[in-house]
Amino acid sequence: RDALVKAWMPVLSAARSSGGWPVAPFRLRMLPPTLEGSAGIFHFEDLDSAVERMRGCLREAIVAVGGRAAEGRDASRALALPGSPLGTPVPQIPGIVHSTVLRWRAEPSDHGAVKQAFEHVAATWCPVEIRVPRARAV
Repeated sequence: RDALVKAWMPVLSAARSSGGWPVAPFRLRMLPPTLEGSAGIFHFEDLDSAVERMRGCLREAIVAVGGRAAEGRDASRALALPGSPLGTPVPQIPGIVHSTVLRWRAEPSDHGAVKQAFEHVAATWCPVEIRVPRARAV
């Protein structure tokens, strides 16, 4: 754990102090929930491109120390941060902004019925705009 903290602290510090790091507050829009496999997920629309800018700052800070983040699902060119313990997963920058709100241990046996019920409830959802007062890299 100490080796990972030592490797990541300068990256997070550099990203947050970067001129591209978004100034708070910023806005996200919480879209209707979706059922994806065994998980219920809220996707968010990055209204002010703040999450995109944070990811750009992280990407640059990772490269500056000698690592390279996987982008989305493509890890073919990714490199772990120097000083990371052997076997440490490479950093990954996802292409989505989301929150998992529920998860079954396994996909439900009657997936069709669960999906139909979930979609019925999801259809009543009205998107919600959220004001994010600050962004912290933790």
